[in-house]
Amino acid sequence: MTEGEFQEFLITVGYRYNAKTKTGFNTFEGFHSLIRFLSSENRYSLTMNAVSDDLPRLAEKLKGFGTENKLFISKAYYKDKQIRMNIKMTVDSDIDREHLKNVTRFITELCKSGIITPVCRVCSKNKTTGVYIIGSDLMPVCDKCIIRKQKQYERRRDMFIKKKQNMAAGIAGALFGAALGASVYVLLYQLWSGYGIWAGIIISCVFGGYVVAGKRATKLSAVICEIIAAVAFAAAEYAALVANMAIAIERNGGGIVVTEAIESTNTVLSSTYESLNNVILNLLIGFGVMIIIGVIYFLKRAFTRPLKISKNLL
Repeated sequence: MTEGEFQEFLITVGYRYNAKTKTGFNTFEGFHSLIRFLSSENRYSLTMNAVSDDLPRLAEKLKGFGTENKLFISKAYYKDKQIRMNIKMTVDSDIDREHLKNVTRFITELCKSGIITPVCRVCSKNKTTGVYIIGSDLMPVCDKCIIRKQKQYERRRDMFIKKKQNMAAGIAGALFGAALGASVYVLLYQLWSGYGIWAGIIISCVFGGYVVAGKRATKLSAVICEIIAAVAFAAAEYAALVANMAIAIERNGGGIVVTEAIESTNTVLSSTYESLNNVILNLLIGFGVMIIIGVIYFLKRAFTRPLKISKNLL
């Protein structure tokens, strides 16, 4: 099902479509139900923010409906104040479209049943809510919470605008963070060598150092920090091996000689395939973790960029 077909289908079941979030929404008796088509997982996800004083009855009702319609429906999440229904199905047949129509009718009946009470997504209180785009998500939020979020957004936006990136200071901060993370790794190498974890810690220190010193992050800073963190991790890995070798030599009564430890480490790495292979594998794992964290940082930049908030879509 294409986005255009999904949009047309939503109209047939009485939902409005928001292109920015690719989500349909409907309002009935104070409830806001959201429906999103997850093409990568080949399913629909329906969400409604509500609470219930009779969770066993609600769970039984959801289970009964899912069994009757041969659908997979997840149970109610009271902790998150949400009723979430994940409908797994193929999405191109007329039968499946009819199933989804049944789901939307079931939601309407659920709203009338009195089992559930509509609540705000943020404060989880039973108040009149509107539908807002906050960041990339569609949310039912009450007036009080949206005013508070709007003020937070404006404050962060002003701070974001006022901040001017100081790349030189940011790089210096990133180098300090790299040195700090790498030093701790070398010191604790004997106790715990969780390579992927340490790579994550080092790059987090690098990103943190850049943001604190440079004041404002950019996509270019993510690339710079990745390079600094990769070099720092590789250097820390080698330094940890040399330190480990120095300790072994000292325990055998040879005294601590740094040059001897370096030469012995190089000899082991060049002559022992297994040792070199382990080092390369550890570095690859660490670089992989760094790339994942870097991509998240590159896309989100959550430390400096505020979430945008739309007007009420109702």
